[in-house]
Amino acid sequence: MRVLTILPLLLALNAGAAAAQARSSSHMHSEIIDDGTRVTIDATGQVRFSDDDAGVAWMEPGARLSVEERSRGVPERRVVWREDGGRVRRTFYRDGRETAPDGADEAWIRRALLQPIRESGAYAEQRVARIHRRGGTDAVLDEIRQIASDGARRAYYTALLRQPGLRPGDAARALLDAGRRIASDGDKRSVLVAGVDRFSGSAEVAEAALQAAARIASDGDKAGVLRGAADGGTLRDPQVREAYLQTAGGIASDGDKSSVLIAAMRAEGSAATAAGALRVARTIASDGDKARVLTSTPVHTLRDTRVRAAFDGALRTIASDGDRSRAATWLVRSLP
Repeated sequence: MRVLTILPLLLALNAGAAAAQARSSSHMHSEIIDDGTRVTIDATGQVRFSDDDAGVAWMEPGARLSVEERSRGVPERRVVWREDGGRVRRTFYRDGRETAPDGADEAWIRRALLQPIRESGAYAEQRVARIHRRGGTDAVLDEIRQIASDGARRAYYTALLRQPGLRPGDAARALLDAGRRIASDGDKRSVLVAGVDRFSGSAEVAEAALQAAARIASDGDKAGVLRGAADGGTLRDPQVREAYLQTAGGIASDGDKSSVLIAAMRAEGSAATAAGALRVARTIASDGDKARVLTSTPVHTLRDTRVRAAFDGALRTIASDGDRSRAATWLVRSLP
């Protein structure tokens, strides 16, 4: 069983030459316990890793990085990197004694360093940029599949979405992947909203975000993604509109469901969107929330027979005399 603990993390990676000019008080401590094996990483100061993530390329003056592994029946191993007169000096210890690492030790050093780098998510921006340069979106998604922490996955997906020149099709694939792999509703919402914001106006990205949002259990988080997608102006696309309404229909909360239906009609006031929103409104249990959706119907769409039919169908499902009367009165006053 894996247990991941990451204490408050302020360690920074700086690629610019100016980084060597300033001292930092940044610190990091993390531990990963897996089947009785404990890997601990401690760091002080700013660090930049090599492009292959196999070692440390640069450290600010006074910086130190230590990775240690303890496991029952296996010799304790520890590797320490220190800044030494403008250079990086590496020291390896086995059972507390300094020694030269053999081939197996070198392989361990690389694995031991990479695991905390991945799981902490601290170096997501830099690592994703390097991996994307080497292998594109597929390589980044493969890397994310090696990560167990939802928080770290969120950081990597978000960094991928920020890559310069990323195509909407690749962003859509990343959002669908995030929908499947991130368990936390909050982290999932964060990634999906970031994708919709970054590619505002892209029907392909909006549809992927809406499909992924259907996997969110929290009504509030799901509604947050839908409201963001409505603002992107993509509901004119029939496939995006269908994905939006289908995901909205899966919201259990009457308040959240009514709010996203109203948001859709306000953002894209077409007859097709209004008719679809009114059909979904029939599934709202609260008469007050249902009436609120009906009375938010764009007035100009009431000329459309599809909208009128959907309105009348939803109106008939309102049990409360007061709410039904209010919606019916609004309709009569609004008709051209």
